[in-house]
Amino acid sequence: MQVEIDLSGVKKESGWYAVMTLLALLGLMALGRVFTPEGGRLLTWQEWQVRKLQQAYRAERLQLLEDTNRLAELLAGERPDPARVQVEVGAVRRRLSTQKVESLAAARAEVDAAAQAVLEWASGIGEYNAAVAAVQAALEALDGGG
Repeated sequence: MQVEIDLSGVKKESGWYAVMTLLALLGLMALGRVFTPEGGRLLTWQEWQVRKLQQAYRAERLQLLEDTNRLAELLAGERPDPARVQVEVGAVRRRLSTQKVESLAAARAEVDAAAQAVLEWASGIGEYNAAVAAVQAALEALDGGG
C-alpha cells in the first residue's frame, strides 16, 4: 500500500513561515533559559515581590549614593554659588520625594539633612564642618545598608 502526498497546492512561502516560527520559538526558549531564576522553577507571587523590592532597593540606594557623592563634591571645592547649590539640593530633594523603599527611610533622612547642611553652608548661614559631618553621616548610613 502506497500513500502519495500531493504538496503541489502548498505555497513555497508557507515552508519559510514554518521555519521562521520554529526559529522564533527556539529563540524564546533560549531567552527563557537565560532569564529563568536559579532552580529552573517558576517564581511564586511572593518571590516575585521580593525580587522586585530587592531591585528597587539596589536602584534607590545607588541613587542615594550618587546624590550624597554630589553633595560631597560641592563641599570639596571652594564655596560654590548658593543658587547653584540650591538647584542641586532641589534636584536631590525631588528625587528623595519619589523614593519609596521603607528600609532606606533613615538613609533618605540623612541625605536630606546633608543636603540642608550643604545648602546652609553655601548660603553662609551654616558651618563647613557641620556640612561635612552631615555628608559623612549620610555616607555612613548608606554604607551600613550595603
